[in-house]
Order: sequence, then C-alpha cells, then structure tokens
Amino acid sequence: MRFVAGSHRHGHLPYRESDEEEHNVLDQTVEDVGRLGVPVDVELKAGEMSIHSDLLLHSSKANLSSRRRCGITLRYCAADVRAYLEWNGKGVVIRGGDPSGHWGNPGRPAAE
Repeated sequence: MRFVAGSHRHGHLPYRESDEEEHNVLDQTVEDVGRLGVPVDVELKAGEMSIHSDLLLHSSKANLSSRRRCGITLRYCAADVRAYLEWNGKGVVIRGGDPSGHWGNPGRPAAE
C-alpha cells in the first residue's frame, strides 16, 4: 500500500474521474500528489490490514497474484450528522431511527 502521510489534514481534496487506462478501482485521480508530501510504501502481508482516515491519499499497485485482495470502507457517525457528496444514500442507520429521512438505508438484496 502507498500513502501520503498527513494528506488527510488537507480535508476533502478535489479529484477528477480517472481515465480507463489508469485502472483505478474508485475511478478517482488527485492531480499533482507530490505537492502534498512524499508517498510512503508499506507492505502488508496476507491477512494484515490498514485502518486510516478515508481522507488519507492511498493507493496500491495492481494485484498480480492469484489470491483475492479485499477492501472495505466504514464510516461511523451519529444519525443527526449530515453527509454530502451523496454519501448519505448508502448510509445505514444501525440503531434508533432517522426521523429526517436523510440516510438512504438501502435494503438488502433478495436471496436467490
């Protein structure tokens, strides 16, 4: 994994939609990353994980092994927090209610 230490302190950074040949999983590219610091490489062994702010600029090289690589993003906040960038559409209220209807609470896919 590669990350730019301290980049999360800059807040939400502007990005552009990645070109297809960049093969970015999230289709997001931040231009001129070097202005934010020197990228640091951290090798994670099978079964290890990284927990970091979602604002931290991070990436990895393509997985060329025969083993699956998995990633998950979790964001936790109180139900009265207001999310932008359409993040609320994927939000799930875990306990209590959402009287404002701000959070999407998408249903589970039907079993086949």
